[in-house]
Amino acid sequence: MKPLSLNVQTLYADLAQSVTFSTTPAGSVFTQTIRGKPYLYAAEKHGAVRITRYLGLAEDPETTERAENIRRSAQDAKGRRTTVSMLKRAGLPAPTLAMGRLLEAIAKAGLFNNGIVLVGTAAYQTYPALVGAALSTAALITQDADLAVASLAAATDSEGESLLDVIKRADPTFIPQPSLDPRTPPWRFRSAAGLEVEVVTRHRTRADEEHPVVIPGLRCSAQPLRYLEFLIVDSISAVALYGAGVPIMVPQPARYAVHKLIVAQLRQQGAAKREKDLVQARELIAALDTSHPGAVKDALEDARQRGRKWKAAVDRSLREIALDL
Repeated sequence: MKPLSLNVQTLYADLAQSVTFSTTPAGSVFTQTIRGKPYLYAAEKHGAVRITRYLGLAEDPETTERAENIRRSAQDAKGRRTTVSMLKRAGLPAPTLAMGRLLEAIAKAGLFNNGIVLVGTAAYQTYPALVGAALSTAALITQDADLAVASLAAATDSEGESLLDVIKRADPTFIPQPSLDPRTPPWRFRSAAGLEVEVVTRHRTRADEEHPVVIPGLRCSAQPLRYLEFLIVDSISAVALYGAGVPIMVPQPARYAVHKLIVAQLRQQGAAKREKDLVQARELIAALDTSHPGAVKDALEDARQRGRKWKAAVDRSLREIALDL
């Protein structure tokens, strides 16, 4: 496994810090005269669309200050776009254009700050920079965005806005996929280009297995999944390499690896997703052994202590990938 150069890791760390401390949305400021008075507005990019925000009367000192902060933020974003391009040229994986727009729209709606965690291969794409090593290209490919709801109180920053409203900013062709019960809000969405968004949440009761859980704040549902709580506890921040860098939340790499060991045993032998689960787990474990010694051991201990089924699934997968942990 090839380690990332110190230069690449430093560039990514600088980008992550810059994104974290960027509190003012980047945009372009323009003036519109109404009834003889100049007013300032800001246009911000959210996915594939631009959203206009009213700032105030141009002569107002507070409005002028807000406008100047937005201009400065736009300049900072320009520098981050250069860094993102450098990291991509250095070989770090980046989302497709469609996935990048989707993640940007979700991030700018405030969802990653409000209880949503990106899971699945879309999250795995961010791990090379976090674990300091290149990962197999085949294990990085995805057309799915799996969004885990850590809290049923999850909601957008804009009152009354649904998840569908948000993701349509990335691609207006997104439509809900029908549920078995037409009375249940959708938990899966698909674009005309084939990009899929699925909303999942932790499993609570046996009844959850057959019935999606309604997420009122997003006007959608979430499919309950066993073992998901283990995956998303204490999630961490990361940056998707799209645009000026998109701040997202992802599972801890060690927990992701152990979770893949478990879910691989839920799939049929020879299934493509099963093989992908095991590849991702094996590569993350190898990378973490160098960059974060002890992280996998702690995650394994947590999983094994949760019951015999957990321990059996972990141990079977470890035997299949020839690891003795």
